[in-house]
Amino acid sequence: MRILVDVLHPKHAHFFRPLIRRWTKMGEVVKVVTRDKDITHELLNFFAIPYVCLSMQKKGLWMSMELFIHWKNLISTLRGFRPDVVMSIGGIMTSIPCNLLGIPNIALTDTETATLGNKCSFPFADCILTPEWFTEDFGRRHYRYRGFHEWSYLHPDEFRPDPEVVRAEGIDPDTPYAVVRFVRWDALHDRGGEGFQREDAVRLIQGLSRKMKIVLTSEAPPPPEFSQFAVKVRVDRMHHVMACSRLVVGESPSMCAEASLMGVPSILASSWAGKCGNMKVLSGRFGLMQVYEKGKDAVEATLCFADNLPTKESTEGKRARLIRDLEYIPDVLERHIQELTGGRHA
Repeated sequence: MRILVDVLHPKHAHFFRPLIRRWTKMGEVVKVVTRDKDITHELLNFFAIPYVCLSMQKKGLWMSMELFIHWKNLISTLRGFRPDVVMSIGGIMTSIPCNLLGIPNIALTDTETATLGNKCSFPFADCILTPEWFTEDFGRRHYRYRGFHEWSYLHPDEFRPDPEVVRAEGIDPDTPYAVVRFVRWDALHDRGGEGFQREDAVRLIQGLSRKMKIVLTSEAPPPPEFSQFAVKVRVDRMHHVMACSRLVVGESPSMCAEASLMGVPSILASSWAGKCGNMKVLSGRFGLMQVYEKGKDAVEATLCFADNLPTKESTEGKRARLIRDLEYIPDVLERHIQELTGGRHA
């Protein structure tokens, strides 16, 4: 079996890492192609996963040029590698080239607000995989599973928090701390959205720092007044830092979902994330996340929450209820690869 995986984002590197290792151990031939974005290549290098870069991240009007460059290079790669199946998250880079060449392809998504990418890619995908609680319906080729993308790499078989790793980053895991995350808001599905305004961020950092230690990470350089809280955590260690924290606060739905799966309460400021099934189920059904459309409301909730932090036992109980019935992601992919390839994947 020959499998091609397209990794477009750092989170995709995390998602596919355990799958690539599993397939390689099974004797499958796996080829990874990438888009050079943020720390994607840095992560793949840490994971010792070989890759071929097909395009570099472009912004604004240049994004369409990047798309065509990626398609052109992917078509050439597909003709040379001749995969039995191709998979990616989102599918926008892979579904049309694969459809043109008659190669089975799987597109995964958990982001309802990526409307343009979803509309462009899913009509050409052979299999569309989403979490069970995804709020959109893409028809007969749309299959749902009970899980989260984050469960691929945070399953206990793949990840166990290590306080010594946290200490190696200069953070004391025995001292209560909160992880605060700011994002750039320049992703396509983020356009028109917002989280913390500058005044919200100032109130958050000033107020929260009086209650507990802060570990601040930011996609964009943080304001100078936040420099004492900003840290540069090695890219493969961030989940250990999050898992040992008492609270995760920020503008990243992915990091807040990761926190939930690790049993850490989170507070998310995002004008769009509350519309997504993942956030609805994590906040409404399991109570591991609070989601606010306005940053000022998230600040108020955070400062109140920090005064009454739940016990680790209570959050672990919520986590246990959350993960109890989740499907194992490799088994989900295995099932659909078998169906697409006529059972050739052993």
